[in-house]
Amino acid sequence: MKKCAVIGAASALALNFIKEYQDQICIIAFARSELPIKFKGEFYKTNYYDIANHLNEIDECDYIFYCVGVTNATDNEIKEININLFKNLFEKITKPKKVILISSAAILFNKGAYVQSKLFAENYLKESMHNYISLRPSVMHGEFDKNNIIKMQFFIKKLPFIPVIAPSYVIQPVYMKDITSIVAKSILEDKFTNKNYTISGPEQVKLFDVFKLLKHKMNSKKLLIPIPLKPVQWVVKFLSLFLPKDKIMAHQILNMKLHPPFDSSELRNDYNYNPKHFKDVLFEY
Repeated sequence: MKKCAVIGAASALALNFIKEYQDQICIIAFARSELPIKFKGEFYKTNYYDIANHLNEIDECDYIFYCVGVTNATDNEIKEININLFKNLFEKITKPKKVILISSAAILFNKGAYVQSKLFAENYLKESMHNYISLRPSVMHGEFDKNNIIKMQFFIKKLPFIPVIAPSYVIQPVYMKDITSIVAKSILEDKFTNKNYTISGPEQVKLFDVFKLLKHKMNSKKLLIPIPLKPVQWVVKFLSLFLPKDKIMAHQILNMKLHPPFDSSELRNDYNYNPKHFKDVLFEY
C-alpha cells in the first residue's frame, strides 16, 4: 500500500481525504490538534517547528499531501506559517518526494501576503528535486468545514435578518470531495505532472443565490438584505487602521472583486476532473 504523509491533517480538506481514502492509502498524519475522526494510521501531534523530530516518519513516505496554510491572519502570521513553516520542512527533506500542494485560485487575480506565500511554495517546488502538482482551489465547501459556507450558515442562524455583502459578487465553489479525488488519483496512479492546476466548481454562483440556497437548506424564513460592496470595503479599510485585520476579515473583504470564471480544463484533460454542481452537493453535509 502506498504511504502518504499528510501535513496539516486537521484541516477540513485533509480530513475529507483521510476519511475517504485511509483504506486505500497508508496515511501518516501530522497536525497541531487531535483528529476529530476515527483514524487507522499513525498520528503525530506537532506545531511544525519541531518537524525535524519526525523526519524519519516522513522519509518513510513517497508522497506528501501538504495542507498547511492560513488566510485570515496578519501579514506576519501568514508569512510565518505559509512560508517559513513550509521552508523549514522541505529544507530538511533529503530524499525526492511526490508532493500535492494546496495552493489557491486567488493567485490568478489577487495580490497581498497570502498570494505571495502560495506563489513562494509553488516556485519552491518548481525548483526542487520533488515531483509535484499544485492545486489552486476556488472557495471550498464540504464536510468538516468551519469557514466559507459554514460561516454563512452561522450568520443566517444568529442574525435577525441576513445581510448579503456584494450580492452580485460571484464565487465558484468547489466540493472538497472533488479535490480529494484528484489527490487520491495522483497517488494511486502515481501521476505527477509538475504543473499548477486551477480546481473549481463547474459554475459561478452569485452570493445572493448562495444565501438563497442556504436559507432553503436551513428552512429559514429570514429576509435577505443586499448591501453594496464598496461602502463595506471603505469601512473595513478604516477599521483595519485600528483593529487586527484577522478580526474583521479584512483580507477577504478587501480582496473581493469580480473576475472571469475559473478554468479547470487542464485538470480535466490530465486527470479526467469532473466537478459536481454546488446545488447538487450542498445538502450532503
